[in-house]
Amino acid sequence: MVPPGLTEALSEAAGLPRLVVSTDFDGVLAPIVQDPTTSRALPGTLDSLRALAAHEGVHVAVVSGRDLATLSGLTGIPTSGPITLVGSHGAESSRTPAHEGLTPSETAVLTRLQRQVRAIRHDAPGARVEYKPTAVVVHTRGLPQERAAAVTAAARALGRQPGVHVKKGKSVVELTVVPADKGSAVMDLAADVAADGVCYLGDDATDEDVFARLGPHDVGIKVGPGDTAARWRVDGPDDVAEVLHLLAAACSSRPSSSPQAPSSPS
Repeated sequence: MVPPGLTEALSEAAGLPRLVVSTDFDGVLAPIVQDPTTSRALPGTLDSLRALAAHEGVHVAVVSGRDLATLSGLTGIPTSGPITLVGSHGAESSRTPAHEGLTPSETAVLTRLQRQVRAIRHDAPGARVEYKPTAVVVHTRGLPQERAAAVTAAARALGRQPGVHVKKGKSVVELTVVPADKGSAVMDLAADVAADGVCYLGDDATDEDVFARLGPHDVGIKVGPGDTAARWRVDGPDDVAEVLHLLAAACSSRPSSSPQAPSSPS
């Protein structure tokens, strides 16, 4: 259910000349599932994002901890289209050239992390490890509580090493050698397009980096329970689908961008 006040806030945001609409993927567009490789967006959510991206002055982004290639594969959104994809918590973006590669020092740290995390997984059957271009991620979803707590503590201890940055989310610890956060990624996008406002939907601790930086003309929406700096809250992805539908409908009076007609041969 969408709170009545949020409906009004969405209508006001839709009237801004330049608006950024950005959203997390897992837990927002897609329900949380046991196997992250099977995660899929709820029907209608991606259609609403595409409809929003077709309006002049509306810039749409999907912002995720997933790496860019995986995010594109799960959403079916190409990295060269009108919707911006931001992966690895902001370390990767389809708006900018691909990462040029780690420095020798960063590569050495990442290689060591990968070896250390494999040791953690060996001692904790059921823990899952995900490898990214700039990070290694430990997943504990589905583990017994005590084992999950021990794995989380061991992974976070690795983050105290020089050159390592820790991101803690729901049943996940990410250890990265490239500092990045969703808040900086979204604010950079907003600055790049000279946005008058930002609408952001997120469910995890890493999304608080965005909520904490939103201003009075922005709409922050926390999805699910938990402490938050967001002004608004909805229960889950089903409500997100409704929010995006309402926002797309509110933007329907904006001029739509359309491909230019091919010029006639002279």
